[in-house]
Amino acid sequence: MPDSGDIALKLNWYEIQGTNLIGEETIKDLTVEDILKIFDAPFWNNLYHCWSVNEAQIAALTPHVKHPIDPSKYSYFIEMYKQKKTAS
Repeated sequence: MPDSGDIALKLNWYEIQGTNLIGEETIKDLTVEDILKIFDAPFWNNLYHCWSVNEAQIAALTPHVKHPIDPSKYSYFIEMYKQKKTAS
């Protein structure tokens, strides 16, 4: 598994009817291990992973984001990206 410092975690929300991204928020106070535990999921890909947020995860995620999670308004996903290294 990549070093957690190499990973960006985001909460993204999309239209329920459609595919447009409405907003996103970086989650800074959760680790990769926290997300894997919340979603009870393995880290199968070293580049990218995405999970659909459902009722079971909302309570665990809510304290870590400013956006009020409302599944009646939007479809939510946690997206995990491997950050690209930049030249110093």
